[in-house]
Amino acid sequence: MTTDNTHGFRKAVTIFIDILGSQDRENFDEWYKIMRIFADTITREKSYDEAHPHTIYKREIHVFSDCAYIIYDYKLGIEECRKNDDELMCIACYNTEKVLAEFLRNGFLIRGSLTFDDIYYDPDHNIWFGPAMNRAYYLESKVAKYPRVIIDPRFADKLAEYNNKKYGSWEINGSILKKDEDGLYYIHYLNSYQLGFNRIENLDLEDNVLSLCRAELLKNRVTPELQKSINEKYEWLKKYILDSRPYDDLFIEFGNESN
Repeated sequence: MTTDNTHGFRKAVTIFIDILGSQDRENFDEWYKIMRIFADTITREKSYDEAHPHTIYKREIHVFSDCAYIIYDYKLGIEECRKNDDELMCIACYNTEKVLAEFLRNGFLIRGSLTFDDIYYDPDHNIWFGPAMNRAYYLESKVAKYPRVIIDPRFADKLAEYNNKKYGSWEINGSILKKDEDGLYYIHYLNSYQLGFNRIENLDLEDNVLSLCRAELLKNRVTPELQKSINEKYEWLKKYILDSRPYDDLFIEFGNESN
């Protein structure tokens, strides 16, 4: 696919994803599984785009090691009056939910960020650079802290307001954005799980994640600083998945308890 960036940068949604724990990862199968998830994601999303030629946006993904940049941009020739940057960011959030949940389902913790800024990308020649990539990397490495993909604070409040107005029906769409205790918004990648979708597929998700958290919290790290940093990540994840339990499960549980 040829990308017309002849005139330099263009504004686009840029998501940076990092799979945590790479420094301790030596197992070939784990590395291969990570790359397969990324590769399958690329194939699946591209097939969706080709199957829906009426959509006004496109997406590209640049994978390296256990990280990836995902770009959401308008197709060439789309009239300005049809462009809505808040809508584009919402679409990116809902679509990225599936990717993040897939990593968690396979036992991998993810961290990242979403921003909207200038970028130059040319997939045909593997050229990617610009302020959007720098900003997304900075937010992931310095701000996100926990296994979450945060929304750039410059856009988060406005995006949350737009999302609530456009996709505000909890029963249908859930809530793709969540506001954390530190005030940062992040992609609610357990949104479909909380809604009760794909129940067979998600049947063991909670047990697997909680087992992973318990095992990691019992490990002894090299330094107290590392121990604290890693424990905070798994404590956050444990709280997140418990807070995201499907509502019908909670209803059944409380109903049984009352009986």
